[in-house]
Amino acid sequence: MRIAILADPLDNQQAGIHVFTDQLLKALDATNSKHTYFVIRLQQTNQFQQLIEVPLKMPALWKGGRANRLFRQLPEKAMALHADVVVEPAHFGPFCLPQKVKRVTIIHDLTPLLFPEWHRWHSQMLQRVMLKGILKKAAIVITNSATTNADVISRFPFLSGKCNWIYPGNDHFFEPHQAPDILKQYTISQPYFLCTGTIEPRKNLDVVLEAFANYRQEEGNRHQLVIAGGKGWKTKSFYQKLQNHPYRDDIVLTGFVSKQHLRALYSMSLALIFPSRYEGFGLPLLEAMRCQTAVISSNRGSLSEVGGDACLFFNPDKPLELLKQMKAIAGDVSLRNDLIQRGCAREKAFSWEAAAKQFDGAMNHLESQP
Repeated sequence: MRIAILADPLDNQQAGIHVFTDQLLKALDATNSKHTYFVIRLQQTNQFQQLIEVPLKMPALWKGGRANRLFRQLPEKAMALHADVVVEPAHFGPFCLPQKVKRVTIIHDLTPLLFPEWHRWHSQMLQRVMLKGILKKAAIVITNSATTNADVISRFPFLSGKCNWIYPGNDHFFEPHQAPDILKQYTISQPYFLCTGTIEPRKNLDVVLEAFANYRQEEGNRHQLVIAGGKGWKTKSFYQKLQNHPYRDDIVLTGFVSKQHLRALYSMSLALIFPSRYEGFGLPLLEAMRCQTAVISSNRGSLSEVGGDACLFFNPDKPLELLKQMKAIAGDVSLRNDLIQRGCAREKAFSWEAAAKQFDGAMNHLESQP
């Protein structure tokens, strides 16, 4: 089959969906597939050996913006390629295709519907108004975890039998990497706890601020808290608490960081704290494990599914539970080393090679359907 993948997230995102799309495409490129895959995006990168890049050949600030790409440029390009299948990796589409073209939609989470209070109004509204119609037209829906799969079928029962979950893998770029000069750039001193992700309500960084204040007060040390991620939305509460924090001088906000810097920040941290209220998957857990870093994680969403026995878990609504786990990690070297070893074993259960083979297998199954 001729399969067009709408790789818009590569040009417009720097978060989890960008990582998912980038890594899946790279793994598909190394798969011996009978299908012809086309990658439709704004820019030509020449990074693939087998996948065929199809640039839209238009400036990023095209008249009509992203809506024009989603509703006109991308479907027109897919039809010009005579695509049998069109894949939308960012769950919002594909749109405006002939009925004969099979549509595949990838869902990463349903939080704009399940927890609208965490999201901007337009994200809530678009999914509430449009997602059901998108999914009704999908030949198959791919999700990223058993948790997300269950959420999707519970919300949209008509998808039962059409949903398949494919676990993401782990980026081999992440590995132990000591780089003290990178810490100096951000005025970070060791030891420190690390949080990663966009600053927004779902990431639940307020609970870390509270737990860190209690930790410093009770332990009497100079450990730092490092938050690596860009500023998102609905951040007023977080920045107010940050401004009034008793240990503000030992809290470092790096802003968005490159993969090179993130790898070093993981590797040299005391532990990753991932306090999210809900995740469809949770790639930072695997990234930290590959960097041989202990992980303290929320137990919500798919995080216990991903972390298995390789994390210390806590209820993200209870700062005292997080405090307990922080004290355990900092005070018990043998526990930390055990978690690191468990993490090294756990992350091997997730590979992009396996994900690409499953995805290609789903395309084989789709080909057999009328």
